[in-house]
Amino acid sequence: MFLSLYDSSSKRFEGIISGNTRHYGNFDQCFNLEAILPVNENHPDSDRIAGRYCLIDFKFQKTHVMPHVSKPYVMEFDPNGPAWDAIQERGDFRRVKRYLMQLALCVPASCTAKDVEVALTETFKKFGIARNMRIETTVKQEHCQTKDELLEFSTASWIYCYVLLTLLALVVVGNWYDSSMENNELTDKSAIKDLILCFSPRRNLKTIFTATYNHPGLDCIHMIRIFFMSLVIFGHRTMQYYTNPVINANYLEWTYTFPSAMMVHNGTVIVDAYFGIGGLLVAYGILQELDKKKKISVIGLILVRFLRLTPSYMLVVFFNALILPHLGTGPYWEVKIGKESQSCRSNWWTNLLYVNNYVNPQNFCMFQAWYLAVDFHMYILGIFVVYVFWKWPRKLGYTLLVVLTIVSCVIPFVHTYFYNMQPIFMGLPYMREVRDDFYFINYYIKSHMRASSYLIGIIAGAIIHDHKKSTWKLTKAWSRIFFALFAVVLSINIQAFSFKFIDINAEKGPLITALFASLHRAAFSMSMCSVVVLITVGQGLDFHYNFLTPAWAQPLSRLTYGAFLVHNVNQIYEISVARVGRVFTFHNLIWDFVPDILFTMIISLILSITVEGPFKNIEKRFIIHKANQRDRETSNVAQKPKKID
Repeated sequence: MFLSLYDSSSKRFEGIISGNTRHYGNFDQCFNLEAILPVNENHPDSDRIAGRYCLIDFKFQKTHVMPHVSKPYVMEFDPNGPAWDAIQERGDFRRVKRYLMQLALCVPASCTAKDVEVALTETFKKFGIARNMRIETTVKQEHCQTKDELLEFSTASWIYCYVLLTLLALVVVGNWYDSSMENNELTDKSAIKDLILCFSPRRNLKTIFTATYNHPGLDCIHMIRIFFMSLVIFGHRTMQYYTNPVINANYLEWTYTFPSAMMVHNGTVIVDAYFGIGGLLVAYGILQELDKKKKISVIGLILVRFLRLTPSYMLVVFFNALILPHLGTGPYWEVKIGKESQSCRSNWWTNLLYVNNYVNPQNFCMFQAWYLAVDFHMYILGIFVVYVFWKWPRKLGYTLLVVLTIVSCVIPFVHTYFYNMQPIFMGLPYMREVRDDFYFINYYIKSHMRASSYLIGIIAGAIIHDHKKSTWKLTKAWSRIFFALFAVVLSINIQAFSFKFIDINAEKGPLITALFASLHRAAFSMSMCSVVVLITVGQGLDFHYNFLTPAWAQPLSRLTYGAFLVHNVNQIYEISVARVGRVFTFHNLIWDFVPDILFTMIISLILSITVEGPFKNIEKRFIIHKANQRDRETSNVAQKPKKID
């Protein structure tokens, strides 16, 4: 029995210089350990003993020895120098913290995390003093797990399963009813039958795979969405290597010395492209509606937006909360899946109300869901801004948009210049949990820090809308020059310049840092929106248009929302069940990414057929259709001549 406990535990640290600082031991042997102690003179009663698997965090520091810090900073260490130079903090944030180590320890299940910590602290304190070291030992509650404490399948989990079965039944019934009709045209005005047809997979698949290109600029957005969603999935997969056990973490350090790697290290600007495109579509759509009806329903627009985003979103949130924790075990299961499940059970309402980026952000559910909160806030703001723009004379309207954009850029400038905020996200080298990163929680996910990108999109949408009334076109030469400058050169240079803030040896003053923090997101948004604007107002961009509008782009684009919601589930599941550390190579990264895309798109298609598509149909049939019907009736009454007695 005790031999099994020892055999399941990590025995020693190895590969520290290469950055291998976390060691799993044998999880399954410890987790499944169960034995009955035989009865003897010392133990008259038979006792059952089970294993408890714990991950122990150690922090080593040499006492009375100052870290050897020299400039310029280099990743390598002198092999002829002290061994501590390779391990201790040397002032370079890019280096893996080799003095923070983690070992697995298998103990009897009757021992708590606190018991283990108390026992180890005193032992290693004496061990460290004898060797002129200070050793801190920490055992977190979520780092200890035993089979006896597995989460039970709750009533809420069963309710979730019944909801899934109900959705599946509606899809089956919808398919049967649709197939039994003589044609696909709605001839029966029964509300119940209309509702059933909303769940028809035949109709929803047809909606997904039907391409309708009718606007040269807006048509290109589908390809842009696919490209950037692929980069989001790739970036989040890369993040898993940085934040989880890797045998050769020194390879990750090495990537920070190459400017070309900024596509990953500053890949967060991808989100600003999405904000820009979102603002563009909102401005264009609302201006079209205002031109047509001369009014908008603010509450109606917000309600429609809420109904489009929320059903699929909540299905994934409650899957993470109620079902995912029952689907496996592993060394990091409680650290990753357990914490995610607990956060979703406690804070699902913040996601439902789209306030998760301000309320309990350190306990967020679905780390990527902050984007939906910001997008929802910006959508509400955009409604009012676009309405004022439409009401005012155009010169005044564009002045308003520019002023608002400048103000939105000033906000990050002030935070960076006066409060020494970092200009870009730089947490990957040292971060184990994104929720522990101060910049991410307090600045990165806040709506007021992201408004500039969205406002740039609103300006672009206004330009595209107003261009309909003009016959003017940009010449071929200038169209191609501007496309190269804005869409290509600007975006590449933003990433190239951001390397200055990753390179710890580069000189950068507080003013340059603050200016970059305030402008680079808006500039990247402008770069991507310029593609849509230039293809709309320009000439001679037929090749660019054809490249961005293949027949398959629009159907895949319709799956990107579902892909955004579900892609991280597969990634954290894989990390949570892993029994050994990963090896980072670009080959492994690519071959993780390809299945990510395939799996994500398949699940997204299923989600679209069963939830997203049906609820979008319900919204169109029972909300938008009735609203339009009321508008027509009101218009007819207004136009009807009054009878004169």
